[in-house]
Amino acid sequence: MNAPATTVKEEGKPTHPRREAVVNLLVNVVAPLVVFYGLRAAGAGQWPALVLGALPPGIRAVWTVATRRRVDGLALFTLSILALGVGASFLTGSPRFLLAKDGWMTAVGGLWILATLPRTPFYFQVIRTITAGAGRERVETEWRRSPAFRHMLRVATAIWGVGLVLDAGVRVVLAYSLPVDRVPLISGLQYVAAFLILEVSSQIYLRRAGSRIDSEESS
Repeated sequence: MNAPATTVKEEGKPTHPRREAVVNLLVNVVAPLVVFYGLRAAGAGQWPALVLGALPPGIRAVWTVATRRRVDGLALFTLSILALGVGASFLTGSPRFLLAKDGWMTAVGGLWILATLPRTPFYFQVIRTITAGAGRERVETEWRRSPAFRHMLRVATAIWGVGLVLDAGVRVVLAYSLPVDRVPLISGLQYVAAFLILEVSSQIYLRRAGSRIDSEESS
């Protein structure tokens, strides 16, 4: 089940999922790396470079809340974790604690995704968000009438939830075992790799399961 080329914002203006993915990559991965390694090259310490490197995702989260004029769950989550991570690091003074923050954020995200399984699974929420009109109505109809369709979306949700929790564990281990200056780059590359693996694996499963459902309904 592929994401459509366009989706609809609350204001009714179309936006492109690929463009949103690129923006997220630039803000959450590239910008923090540029800030961190730029400051390190300028002679800044590891701890202040990491703290300032956390600013781009935080600024975007604030901007999202301000422009939409409502508290977005993801933006609130991002701001909360960033604030807690930076605040706790002031007490510990540990750069590694700041690095491990990314792992804890990923773990909480994965656990939240898994927590959606019993009622409205995460993948169903995503599909409803990125579709509109007849496509969205068709998805909601299939959700109400087809147990196989509901099972398919729950499995796709579980793939993302379990994958993110495993990814989080690796991030925390790396944060406390590798040299501090290497961790941000490796963590950024891991972010891209994990997203691609989870996206490709969930899409392969959805295509196969969707084809199986179609063949069973047509027989």
